Amino acid sequence: MKLLAVTGVRMRTTAVAVLALALAIAAACVVVVLLLDESLDRSVTESARSTARQVAIQLVREGSKDLSSSDVASTGDTEAVTQVLDRRGTPIAGDPAIVGHPPLTGARPAPGGESVQTLPLGLNGDGDDYRVVSQGVSGPGGPYTVISARSLEPVTEASTRLTLLLGLISLPLLAIAGFAVYRSVGAALRPVERMRRTVAEISTRDLAARVPLPPGRDEVHRLAVTLNEMLARLASTQAAQRRFVADASHELRSPLSTISTALDVSGRHPETTGELVPVITRETARLRELVDDLLMLARTDDTTDRPASTEVDLDDIVRAEAERLRAEGPVEIEVRAGPAKVRGSEAQLRRAVRNLVDNARGHARERVRIASWVHRGAAVVEVSDDGPGVPAQDRERVFERFVRLDSSRQRGHGGTGLGLPIVAGIAARHGGRAHYADETDPSYPGAHFRIELPRIEEDG
Repeated sequence: MKLLAVTGVRMRTTAVAVLALALAIAAACVVVVLLLDESLDRSVTESARSTARQVAIQLVREGSKDLSSSDVASTGDTEAVTQVLDRRGTPIAGDPAIVGHPPLTGARPAPGGESVQTLPLGLNGDGDDYRVVSQGVSGPGGPYTVISARSLEPVTEASTRLTLLLGLISLPLLAIAGFAVYRSVGAALRPVERMRRTVAEISTRDLAARVPLPPGRDEVHRLAVTLNEMLARLASTQAAQRRFVADASHELRSPLSTISTALDVSGRHPETTGELVPVITRETARLRELVDDLLMLARTDDTTDRPASTEVDLDDIVRAEAERLRAEGPVEIEVRAGPAKVRGSEAQLRRAVRNLVDNARGHARERVRIASWVHRGAAVVEVSDDGPGVPAQDRERVFERFVRLDSSRQRGHGGTGLGLPIVAGIAARHGGRAHYADETDPSYPGAHFRIELPRIEEDG
């Protein structure tokens, strides 16, 4: 077993298959030899019984007065011998090969009876076993005992030869089977080896390569599919990390530079410290906001990070965000919160709706509308405002990172440029989408941003 543990799958499989086949062949050979032994043994017994019966018939008719050695002779050698005993158990006739030999057995069956024994008679001085059939006979001058013995050496010899023959046949069969299994396992593992080489050649800098899919729908095919899925997850995670690093290095440079400059000026001119504190505070808050947004964006980029699966009432989120917005400013808020239930992360969905609401508040002149409803199997949240809206050519671009339209360049409006990309990422991770809705509403001529998610059917 230790040797098998250090060998390859191919050798182990071949060894196990050959061993199992060898055990099966051995079991079959044992059965065949046992059946042959039984058949030959029965044949020897019937032959001895037939010879004894022929002599018994003669004794019943004529007695032993005309019985000669030739009448009871079988083969002329000691392989098959016959002997007749009188009522006192004295041999009165027998094969020439055993003339003068004492009784072959001590069995004395009554007339009409029979005794079958296996005895080593020692006729050839080698102690071979014989099948001895003794029959009791009643005839003139009787009773008599007829003894017919047949050597079992031919049975043993036939079994030995058959065993050797089966063994000789089994060896090439095992060799052929081992070779066939070895080649078959090699062919079955060849796609696995190709997959191993492909994975070994994939570098950490480029995870775009995929292992080839073997034909069929077997375990090897499923292994290739699983490996490709794993590579896709690794590529997604790597891309998210790279984008996070790129975004962080790009966007954090500005507030850090401002803070560094303010601290440098404050160090050289201490009298200006009071004037620079608001600048440092503002940029620190912006830095904190950037870090929070970048971390959230990194989570939405990572396809391996699945949101928690709980039931979320979007209408409750809509009402809560409307109350928050009323408490923060003079903008008029209209709420149309229809029942809309989805499954996902309540914290992330609340963040998505809040980003849309904050975006609308930053661009609205007087009014913001927050609505939720169900339409064609989808739960919908829409945030509308009466601001300047978004030009048609920019309605898809606003969901890209760090995009600030010309009319929103100021930090008070533009923010970090990550709010809408976060909304799109959260919607995608929940199996839905975020988009700009082409709506014509005189009361809300500005932007109409919409989130559509798979809804949960209401009970009852």
